[in-house]
Amino acid sequence: MFDRSPRKLRNYFTIIAVTMWAVWLVDMSGPGPLDLVGKVKGTDFLHFYVMGSIAREGRWEQLFDADAHEARARAVVPGSEDVVYIPVESPQIALAFAPLASQRYVVALALWLSAVLAIYAWSCVLIWRDCAPLHAHRAPIAAACLAFPGFYSEILHGQLAVLALLAVAFAAWALRRNRTFAAGLALGFLVFKPHWVLAVGAVFLFAREWRVVAGTVVAAVAQVGITFLVLGTSVAGAYVRALQAIPRIADRLEPQPSESLRGLFKLLIPSEVASLLVYAALAVATLLMTARIWRSGAAIELRLSAVVLAAILINPHVNAYDLILLAPVALLLTSWAVDCGPGAVPTPML
Repeated sequence: MFDRSPRKLRNYFTIIAVTMWAVWLVDMSGPGPLDLVGKVKGTDFLHFYVMGSIAREGRWEQLFDADAHEARARAVVPGSEDVVYIPVESPQIALAFAPLASQRYVVALALWLSAVLAIYAWSCVLIWRDCAPLHAHRAPIAAACLAFPGFYSEILHGQLAVLALLAVAFAAWALRRNRTFAAGLALGFLVFKPHWVLAVGAVFLFAREWRVVAGTVVAAVAQVGITFLVLGTSVAGAYVRALQAIPRIADRLEPQPSESLRGLFKLLIPSEVASLLVYAALAVATLLMTARIWRSGAAIELRLSAVVLAAILINPHVNAYDLILLAPVALLLTSWAVDCGPGAVPTPML
């Protein structure tokens, strides 16, 4: 029988974490920007590094030029010919990574991964501090956070989903204190990934949390507005055209389409129209159920977890590293389970 004592759980998670990160360290141990199997270290970080180099040089006409991106990537990391990125990311990402582009690729990657680790730890602590039942179990919780697959995928890909995690963690902190507009401001930060801000906005729109929605809109508009005031209308126009092109190139943006609910139905249902209708119907059903849970008298841990899970489920573009957003869900539900005791089941909420 599986032993769920805190000491045993700490040991289980520690073994998983040590094994997982030992493999990663061995793979990263070779010199240069390629790992031991010949792939680019940090994988997706190369895309952000190239965007940062474009911003640093002020060559904004290249920001959404796929050929320019490819040429720069080859110059930065020779041997990366099998990695091709389609430039559809928001311009504010280029601005954020411009300082890192002043360093060599491997140095910039090391700095970014250090920042990812710090932000991840900060986000987990922010959630953990409000989970009083977990305060007596620091060691197993810390080991579990290090062994969390979403975090591993984030580091492996050199991605920036950890920034979305930080926004969600701050929003959860604010919602616990009934600071709904502040929660919306935190969620509006997600506009650097438009599909994420639309997903969380839809959840709270259906839940009729108007102050959260208002805060989200204000923060999103402010971030986009400031970006384009700095960069000008030509960059804004190029970004809008890039977004408009996404429906035509959506399949190329989904290397593992089954990782999102939308992609899964595209694989299961041959008809594009039918798969879209099924996805839309289930997305609406998910939003309606989540709204009822949020407005119920359920424990805050369950309500916050439902919101995060709904945002992930209805999002049309989800990758493995985006599952780092499940870290708050794991902490919240564990806290609720510890507080309720062995064998606890959620009170009916619908």
